[in-house]
Amino acid sequence: MHPDFDSHRLADEQVDDLLDDLEIRCAADVTAARDMATVRRRVRVEVRPGNASERVGPPNSGDTTELRSQVVTAVTPLPVMVGDVCHVTFDRDQLDLAPELAICDRCTMLGDSQFEVRLKFVREIALPSHLAK
Repeated sequence: MHPDFDSHRLADEQVDDLLDDLEIRCAADVTAARDMATVRRRVRVEVRPGNASERVGPPNSGDTTELRSQVVTAVTPLPVMVGDVCHVTFDRDQLDLAPELAICDRCTMLGDSQFEVRLKFVREIALPSHLAK
């Protein structure tokens, strides 16, 4: 053990204060970076199974809350299983984007018939230039 170790030891309160400060700074940086790359726009979206043979039934229709080149977050009336591959279609009148395949990486229950799903696109999409901030 280094002889000066005990003289440089931080008190528990100091450690907690420094960790709180680090957490606040890191969270702010992550939030700021996410906000710069995120389009917050409500667009009608349909989520269906990724397999073409399973897209026969009615879609799980919802509205987007966030849209990035790699991820879309939407609120839907039905859950989507984490890991499921989905066919995502946007309302072309609201947002002119071609249908895309995406993998569900989060599904949160907001209520009995309301779920927030986050879908990560299989390939990065190009958002229309008028959506850029």
